[in-house]
Amino acid sequence: MPTELCAYGFSCASMMMLPGLTAIECPNKDTCGTIIQLTEEDRIELYRARLEDNRRIVERVRMTRGQTARYLLSTRGCPQTPETLGVTQSIDQLRDAMALLEETITELSAGYVAPEGIEAHRYSVKRPYATYEYNKLTAKKAIFPPQLKEEEVKVIHLSRDEDPRNIVGRSGIERRNRLLAIVTQLEAATNVLNRAREVASTGSIDEVVAEKITRAQL
Repeated sequence: MPTELCAYGFSCASMMMLPGLTAIECPNKDTCGTIIQLTEEDRIELYRARLEDNRRIVERVRMTRGQTARYLLSTRGCPQTPETLGVTQSIDQLRDAMALLEETITELSAGYVAPEGIEAHRYSVKRPYATYEYNKLTAKKAIFPPQLKEEEVKVIHLSRDEDPRNIVGRSGIERRNRLLAIVTQLEAATNVLNRAREVASTGSIDEVVAEKITRAQL
């Protein structure tokens, strides 16, 4: 049922010190007047105008308070959309960036990629007549398949600087480092996106608005 309230917002029961006194029963009602606050379920009749074939047509509709508010703000409140606020554009930019990143990852994966923890080292071999520089891949534990032995080994020899084995091996380390850097940045981006989702979904919008209104009244 509709609830009658004082037009000035007074509590009639407190003003007259009569618990349970309603605005419709208040002795001051002729002075203050009363207003009616409809519940969400109660409907009111409104006149609404619209254009059809360049003719102004007025129609009478029945709406709840919530429907009335939504209609008013949807027609006069300059309603926005994710597209007009730039959300859609930002998502499209993320998709484009991901597509370019996937292409980069595919290119990096086209060659040899070294395991984590593997590094390349240059070492010297002294001979009676000269000293030679060589390169090798080294691991902290034996992970490489053996060439002659039965057990895995920690070292793969890459020969001299200009040898393709050395170039490909060191390129594999660089590819690995770039891929791991991508992982780090993707994890950071995922965390940012998760925070954005949390901000958007934290609490009911109605509850948040009601709380802000209550705080403003204190």
